[in-house]
Amino acid sequence: MIRTITSAALALLVSTPCLADLQALDNPALSEVAGQAGISIRLDLQARINQIRFTDTGGSVSLRNLKIDNGCVNPGDCPNGAGGSFALGPAQLGLVLPIFGVNQPTLMVDVVTGTDGQQRLQFTLPDLTTINEQLIASGLPAQRIRLRVASDMYVGESRMGSLELRDITDLHGTVKVWGH
Repeated sequence: MIRTITSAALALLVSTPCLADLQALDNPALSEVAGQAGISIRLDLQARINQIRFTDTGGSVSLRNLKIDNGCVNPGDCPNGAGGSFALGPAQLGLVLPIFGVNQPTLMVDVVTGTDGQQRLQFTLPDLTTINEQLIASGLPAQRIRLRVASDMYVGESRMGSLELRDITDLHGTVKVWGH
């Protein structure tokens, strides 16, 4: 899946005329860019995967008919707040509330210095929990990341059931990575 997304992005870049010169930036050079000390990534994703399989000497486990989308399959599944509903489309993994000036990316990547003076990569998810607590306290409805990941689960050739993850309303977290 990542290879397909990467290939599609590369094809898009190659087919579009580019006027910018891409250059590798280390952390000090990146910090010199006005207003930038890291990158923000926004990911809207829709995918269909026939099978993901893990095979070991004793057998296999697989996910089949995997779908990643916004989960708005039937009218009314995803009300838009204006009497209608969103159509089936990509999962929107970030959060945008223009009226409140909120534009939370899917993932922010920063280089930070720990208390020991060592530099670390820091990956931060959108803080949807705090945003929703503030909205609810103001009498407004909670926002959600419209996401559906659904699949059939198999052990060998025996179907074990279905798996589905939908509509995230509480999410925040940070992962830090460093060498030693």
